[in-house]
Amino acid sequence: MAYTTPQNVILKSHTIDSVLADTKALVMRGFTGGLCIVPSGSTITSLTYYVASEEDGTYIQLYNSSGAVSTTVAANRAYPLPAELAGAAYLKIVGNNDGTVDLHLISN
Repeated sequence: MAYTTPQNVILKSHTIDSVLADTKALVMRGFTGGLCIVPSGSTITSLTYYVASEEDGTYIQLYNSSGAVSTTVAANRAYPLPAELAGAAYLKIVGNNDGTVDLHLISN
């Protein structure tokens, strides 16, 4: 199956939920990284990453050799998406609190 690499994409006000089942899936195929911008006033302080092979599949928490991959965040700051997400087909980002973030996804 052929797949065309997407261009860079900015997803403004992407909803972050504190419950995995309620979190919207992101199509990551073709993207190699990006940024997460936490807006001013946000109460989100941590982001945890879950990946799957199919959009409606079972999402599994992402780990590396040190343990679960997560990012500690603060309002009004930008953070790179973890390098461990490279190769993920579908992604769900779960926060410790509900809120929104801006995502800047980049392709090669």
